[in-house]
Amino acid sequence: MQYEEDAQADMEIAAPVINYDFIEELGDAHLSRRSFLKWERIMHSHGATFQEIDTLRNGTIERPVDMVVYPNSTEHCERLVTLAVKHNVMLVCYGGGTNVTQSLMIYPSEKRMVVSVDMARMNAIKWVDKENGLACVQTGIMGQDLERDLTPYGVISGHEPDSAEFSTLGGWISTRASGMKKNTYGNIEDIV
Repeated sequence: MQYEEDAQADMEIAAPVINYDFIEELGDAHLSRRSFLKWERIMHSHGATFQEIDTLRNGTIERPVDMVVYPNSTEHCERLVTLAVKHNVMLVCYGGGTNVTQSLMIYPSEKRMVVSVDMARMNAIKWVDKENGLACVQTGIMGQDLERDLTPYGVISGHEPDSAEFSTLGGWISTRASGMKKNTYGNIEDIV
């Protein structure tokens, strides 16, 4: 027996809320990319919870993000936060998009411009100090990439959540994630 399902209808979302003063001062020189594209906004406005997947299949996202930005450096992030505070813009960090804390579900009553800050391009290991058990790693690195990139140094992160291939170091830290090796290495707050 073969099960066939109709293709999902195109999803419409609200037009983006634009804070022109913020956009003008932000520019595009201090980011690797910024986007107002509909499908990019949709992808950054949901996670992988049952509620969000059901909304994608059967409804519409009540309050999508208005713009997606991709910073390349700590300095870019600092500038983005400074300008968001100055212009009253809401920032929402985006890592792997699993959204276990439902932080991507913006209140429908939110009137400010909402900017998704995708950390995917900040995904490098800056340095490893094996002797002291330290490493400097950017927050956008995915769990599986972190372990792969630590292997040449002869070390591991010590953190292994079930979502390691879909989630990021920054996501683990912001949600105080736990992993399968917690009895040996502790939770993420014990490792950072």
